[in-house]
Amino acid sequence: MSTAYHIAIILHDFSTGGSERIAIRLANRWAEMGRRVTIVCGTQKGAARALVAPGVTVRPCSPETLRSPWSRIQLGWRMARIIRTEAPDIVFSPGNFHLIILAFLGRLHFARRPIFVSKLSNPIRRTGLRHHMRAIADAAIRLAAAPADVLVAMSPSLLAEARSVFPRHAITEIAEPILEDDMAAPHSRAGLRPEPLILCAARLAPQKDLFTAIRAFAELPPALKARLLILGEGPLRARLEREAQRLGVAARVEMPGHVPDIAPYLARADLYLMSSHYEGYPAVLVEAIAAGVPIVTTDCSLALPEIFSSPELGAIVRQRQPEAIAAAIVARLRRSSPSPIAARTIADRHKLGASAADYLALFDRIAR
Repeated sequence: MSTAYHIAIILHDFSTGGSERIAIRLANRWAEMGRRVTIVCGTQKGAARALVAPGVTVRPCSPETLRSPWSRIQLGWRMARIIRTEAPDIVFSPGNFHLIILAFLGRLHFARRPIFVSKLSNPIRRTGLRHHMRAIADAAIRLAAAPADVLVAMSPSLLAEARSVFPRHAITEIAEPILEDDMAAPHSRAGLRPEPLILCAARLAPQKDLFTAIRAFAELPPALKARLLILGEGPLRARLEREAQRLGVAARVEMPGHVPDIAPYLARADLYLMSSHYEGYPAVLVEAIAAGVPIVTTDCSLALPEIFSSPELGAIVRQRQPEAIAAAIVARLRRSSPSPIAARTIADRHKLGASAADYLALFDRIAR
C-alpha cells in the first residue's frame, strides 16, 4: 500500500463542537482531493450533519447510539462491524472525546488492520491535580491511546506536552485547519464605538464557563452601553438566562442559539470574549483574529502564547475574577484594531488546504 486511499473518520454524532466541525471540514477537502472518505458515526443526528459534502459517505451504526455514560464503549464494538466491511486504510479519531471509542475499537481483531491516527484536541493534563492523581490520569490516557499508531498535536506547546505524557508514541504536529483558503482580509475598527458588541460563541456547557462571561459583562460601566451576544446551545441555557436576569443585564444579553457560521457575527463584533476553564487549541480565537476582532480570554490553553504572537491581538486574563475580565474588556475596547500584518501571520498558519495536505502526506507516509 503506497497511498492511504480510503480514510474513515469516527464521530459519535454531528454535534456542533469544534472537533466535529474540523473533522467534517477535513473530510470534505480530502474527498475533493481524490480520496475516498467515510464518516462512521453513532447517529446522524446533530446540526453539523448539514455541513457534510455529497462526496463524503456517512455510515451510521445499528442500532443508533446516542450519547450516554456508556455510549463510547458501545461504539467501539458497533463501529468495528462497519470498519471491517469498509476496510479503510486509515481510521482517524478527531479528538480526545473519541479516544475512548478508539481504545476499544483499536483492540479488536481485523482481517486487515487499518492504521489508527488520533488528533489530540484538548490539553492532556488538567491543572490543579495533585502529583499522584496526575500519575493516575496520565496512565489512564496512555491506556486509552495505546491502539493509536500516530498521535497528532496542533501546536508546538501541545506537542511538547504530548511527548511528556506519551514518551513511546509516534507524535507529530499539524496545524488546525480553521480557515478557508480564500478567507477575506480582516476589516478594521476605529477604537471604541457606541454600544460596542461583545461576542461569545460556545456550547452552553460547564467547560465554557459562560457564567463568568455574563458576570464580567455585568461589571462593565453602564455608560459603555455594551451588548453581549452568546452564540451556541447546550444544557445550561436556562441557568445562564436566569443569571443574566439576576444581574440585571438580560435586556442587553442575546442568546439566539446555534448558528452554522459565525463569520457574519464576527464582522459586527467589536470584541471576542472567551471564558473557558480549558481548551485545546481554541479555533474560534483564530477565526476572530483573522476577522480583525480583538480578544479577551481567560488563561484556558497552553497554546495561547502561540496564538497571541503579538500583544495587539488581545489580552489573556490570568485571574478568573469578573472584575479583572471586565477591566481587560474596557482597556481593549479603547485601543485601535490589531494590525492586518499580525492577523495575517496567524491566519496563514491555519488554512485548510495546507493542513489537509499535511494530513494526507502523513497518512501516505505511515501507509507505506
